[in-house]
Amino acid sequence: VSLQPAAGAHGEMTGLMMIEAYHRERGEDRRVVLAPDSAHGTNPASCTICSMTSTKVRSRSDGKVDLDDLRSKVDENTAALMITNPNTCGVFDDQIADIAEILHDNGALLYYDGANMNATLGIIRPGDVGVDVMHFNTHKTFSTPHGGGGPGAGPVGVTEKLSPYLPKPQVVRHSDGTFGWEYNKPKSIGRVRSFYGQGGVL
Repeated sequence: VSLQPAAGAHGEMTGLMMIEAYHRERGEDRRVVLAPDSAHGTNPASCTICSMTSTKVRSRSDGKVDLDDLRSKVDENTAALMITNPNTCGVFDDQIADIAEILHDNGALLYYDGANMNATLGIIRPGDVGVDVMHFNTHKTFSTPHGGGGPGAGPVGVTEKLSPYLPKPQVVRHSDGTFGWEYNKPKSIGRVRSFYGQGGVL
């Protein structure tokens, strides 16, 4: 986890930067990010800021992702799918593990937008259903102040395979049980904020 991002959209940018670094290290130039038409509105903007292209995936009449449309759009250029779950229609897509499998089978990653995480807190664990990276909207889920760059916070959590790319410095636990900063992270995307995160809010 990195506590540096100052807001949810800043967390999205951070997550996409790590996804790009992951694919680049594997020698792949994947620049297409899929997003369901029910996704959070900041997703396409974050893609643009990270020099990626956003492609829409259709939803069915029940508000869930059309898996056939998803399969038809995932290819060697796909970096990830950004999904908000529950989506902006208020529907929890219980196909989430199937969605993750479709992406992973094609070398792509699953980004979970934490905008509506308050509806699933304590019910599901994103890592268990195949999520690779997600941000937490602390103002929505934990009632912290809201504000990009000010009092806001948008921490990002990742799976083990993406952890080398987390912003540095990273908090680590030493063998004697104490905590400290780890700056020696050669694969890190670097700082995304001038300090370590909004400690007072968090």
